[in-house]
Amino acid sequence: MIPFTLRQLEAFVAVMETRSVSLAARRLQLTAGAVSLAISELEDAMEVQLFVRRRGKGAEPTPAGAAALEGARTALSEARSLADLSRTLRGELAGELRIGCFATLSPWLLPPILDHFASEHPGVDVEFVEETTDVLTERLRAGQLDAALMYANHLAGGIVGNEIVSARLQVALAPGHRLAARDEVPLSELDGEPAILLDIEPSLSHVEEIVRRAGHVPWVRWRSRNPETIRAMVAYGLGYTIIMGRPYGDRSIEGLPLVYRRIADPIPANSVVLAVPKGMRPHARLTARLRFCERHFAGEDVLG
Repeated sequence: MIPFTLRQLEAFVAVMETRSVSLAARRLQLTAGAVSLAISELEDAMEVQLFVRRRGKGAEPTPAGAAALEGARTALSEARSLADLSRTLRGELAGELRIGCFATLSPWLLPPILDHFASEHPGVDVEFVEETTDVLTERLRAGQLDAALMYANHLAGGIVGNEIVSARLQVALAPGHRLAARDEVPLSELDGEPAILLDIEPSLSHVEEIVRRAGHVPWVRWRSRNPETIRAMVAYGLGYTIIMGRPYGDRSIEGLPLVYRRIADPIPANSVVLAVPKGMRPHARLTARLRFCERHFAGEDVLG
């Protein structure tokens, strides 16, 4: 007989991830006493101490606790997969889906995904976070996210991606710019002009490395962490930007027009992917999300 329960494993993983009994209790919608009891029962069953509790300092894992974390997550994942299968056999789709999205992509990708699940699978509780790629990658590795939408050239070790839609760097210009009438713009034609670039890693480093390999060293006059700020500045004619994402409408937040032009220089291929930890078995909710993304965004030119 297995000497511990799934509820005890859930409490253990929640405390490991939050380092706090009270935060874990809030996540699991239990009392702190119930979480503490579950941890104590698990420690008795395993005959090891999993945490060291220090007043005012939370719960610090022991070496045994750290070693047990991956196995506990795997057991919970397998249990959820079994629950998903039983719901699928009954024609249902329910449970929690934790998704992440690279911050610049979320305005275009998240709303249709959330709308789809709200209308087609109301039993699925979708939670999302918007973050940088580094944060999303760490949360995927820690089991805190089921999947994340990001660019393929941001994928790091241990994370794999299912392609959703292709993407390519473009130049954004004000309509009155001298190069706006061109179908393609060589980067050399922008030498000496002010550039306004995104200030979010790893996008910043990737873009600058790509254009330098193409022989262009941009004069970066301004940087911003907000793509809409950049687009508004470009629309005012304050400079150009090199951008991967492209929203609908080709207008700034103030309604001023912009034009997007392909870069004439050879540029590495890229795509938006649904990223998951390598070796993870996708559950029914995640598979439904992947299938929707593949259908909905197929053939889109919104991302260049």
